[in-house]
Amino acid sequence: MLNRNPSGNTSNVLNSFRKRRQQQGALLRYGAIGLVILGVILLIVWLTSGSNAPLAGMFATDTPTPTITFTPTSTRVPTETPTVTFTPTITSTATPSAPFPYTVVEGDSLAVIVDKFGLGENGIKLILSLNPFNPETGGGIDPATQIVYPGLVLLLPYPGMLLPTATPIPSDLRPGTEIEYVIELGDTLAGIAAKFNSTEDAIIEANNIENANSLFAGQLLLVPINLVTVTPTLPPTSTPVTPTVPGQPTNTPLPTSGSSVTGTPAVSGTCTYTENSGYVTQLQNLINTERTANGVPALTTNQRLTAAARAHAIDMLCNNYLSHTGLNGSTPQTRVRTQGYTSTVVLEHLFARYPSSASDPVTAFNWWMNDPLTRAEILNGAITEYGIAYVASDDSLFGGYFVLVTADQ
Repeated sequence: MLNRNPSGNTSNVLNSFRKRRQQQGALLRYGAIGLVILGVILLIVWLTSGSNAPLAGMFATDTPTPTITFTPTSTRVPTETPTVTFTPTITSTATPSAPFPYTVVEGDSLAVIVDKFGLGENGIKLILSLNPFNPETGGGIDPATQIVYPGLVLLLPYPGMLLPTATPIPSDLRPGTEIEYVIELGDTLAGIAAKFNSTEDAIIEANNIENANSLFAGQLLLVPINLVTVTPTLPPTSTPVTPTVPGQPTNTPLPTSGSSVTGTPAVSGTCTYTENSGYVTQLQNLINTERTANGVPALTTNQRLTAAARAHAIDMLCNNYLSHTGLNGSTPQTRVRTQGYTSTVVLEHLFARYPSSASDPVTAFNWWMNDPLTRAEILNGAITEYGIAYVASDDSLFGGYFVLVTADQ
């Protein structure tokens, strides 16, 4: 058993080893080839898949790429059909026809109140005249300061309310008699002195005025009147006339243009005056020329308005006052109604200056035109007729009187 030849077993072992080695080599080759093929496949997929694939543009895709087409935007074309707009309903507020009370609130001043209620350029003067200052009670408005405070109850003028031209002055005043005068807009110390035949120095002394340029509208002054004596010169075309009853003249026929009126002295009166129809005609022409230049029609003379103007002019001259309100309480409206004239609008304008030689048509016209409110009323396109009167006497307080009455019949 020990001497048995082992060559056959050795050969089998070697053959078996070789066979297994050959099989392992084939598996390795096949595995390597498979891995290469798999890598190639993966590389191809990477190169051709996704939006960022390098070779994606070389191959057709299943999803078509959309083509961008321009679509025009619809633009609204305006039509002629109007758009319905809501209009708020306007509630009308009644306009007061008489002075009315008002309680001052925070932030108010006279100027603010005038603007708030549309009281016009004479608003402050009207408020001051309706609310006189009482230094004992502190009521009203002090014209020197014109200060108002919250809670103060004022009486306000109604829209369109007019200022009285002047307060009636008694006829028996001696030279140097002091009268009270409320300064108006546009007044100067020299003008006030001339109006009352006074002097600037006398007014300054009577009121202890330190600065004559510090006067203001609404301020109350004491004016010594009739300090200046002048020699009167009557117009050369004038003829003395005396009313039948002093202050209440009868309806004497009106003069024609270029003529003078002659009256008979009254038995029981001493009021003598003159009329100048040339002055009347000149003033008529000045007014109509100015109206035409401003694009409004010329006025037509109405004898009833002239009669109302003449009666009031004589009444003022004979009773030594200057005011729209007659001593008997008459107004421009009632005076034209007395003459048989009816109108919805009646306006009256006065001018007087002493001596009568200083009262002429040009001076009166310029005086009215320099006052914005008076100018607007004279150039009012709604009025159509007028009447003018002029009377003069240097025995009266104001010398020569012009009265202009306009209406819209």
